[in-house]
Amino acid sequence: MKNITATVEFDYKAQHYKLSSEIDIETIINQDNYCESIYLTIARENSVGLYSYELEIMMDQKIIFSDKDGYIQQCLNNGDIDISKLRDLHTKQLLTSVITELMDKYDLKKDDKNTFDALTDAYIKGKNS
Repeated sequence: MKNITATVEFDYKAQHYKLSSEIDIETIINQDNYCESIYLTIARENSVGLYSYELEIMMDQKIIFSDKDGYIQQCLNNGDIDISKLRDLHTKQLLTSVITELMDKYDLKKDDKNTFDALTDAYIKGKNS
């Protein structure tokens, strides 16, 4: 499981809030409207009412994404996330063990990055067709 930190800052009733939550990327990479899900997760985890004006104000603010380490950093740019790049990199990450197994089975060179990348890209293109 890989998490990303999502943070929202806003002012409500003369008080500044900076709320964040660790989001499992598995829950967002396959959703078209992942931002709404993230806002609701942040609200739930920070005791913001799901039917409140506070939530409405929070949802008008930009979500800032951050990641301390790992491949998700490659998808971040000034707090914005490139969701399509994240989907591709996440798929590649999941495929690593499968492709390594195939390379062993067919006696392919384990250190041949081109073969590894070709198998990964073939899977992704086949999946998207």
